[in-house]
Amino acid sequence: MFKKNSGAPEHAPAWGSEAERAAEMDARWPRDASGSREQAVFVAHIPDINNEIDLAVNMLSAYGIPAFKSYGNEGALGKLLIGTSAYSPSLYVPASMAEDARALLESPAEDAAEDLESSGAEEPPHRS
Repeated sequence: MFKKNSGAPEHAPAWGSEAERAAEMDARWPRDASGSREQAVFVAHIPDINNEIDLAVNMLSAYGIPAFKSYGNEGALGKLLIGTSAYSPSLYVPASMAEDARALLESPAEDAAEDLESSGAEEPPHRS
C-alpha cells in the first residue's frame, strides 16, 4: 500500500531530533587552541517545574552562551514517567562563559528588559 522512499537514508535524523540538537551544540561550543571542545562546568541546579530549566537554557542561548541540562540520580526516569523530575537538573555551560551565565541567571527580569531596550531590539507584544 505504501512505498518506501528509497531516496532518503534510513538513519537520516528528523527535524528537531536529538542528533540535530547535538550537532548544533557542538558547532556553537567554544574550542581551545588545540581545537578541542572547552570543558563544560556546572552553573546551577534549576527546577524542572514549569519548564524553568528549558527557559534558562533558551535564555542563555539567546545571549550566545551554549548550555545544556543533565538529570542526575533517577531524574531522567522521573521526567520520562511523570513528566517532571523530583531532582533539579544541573545546568552546564563552557568554562569561559560560566561567570556570564551565572550573572544572567541571577539578574532580575527588569534588568533583562532594560538590556533589551538599550540594545534597540523590540520587545514582543504582550498578550492580554
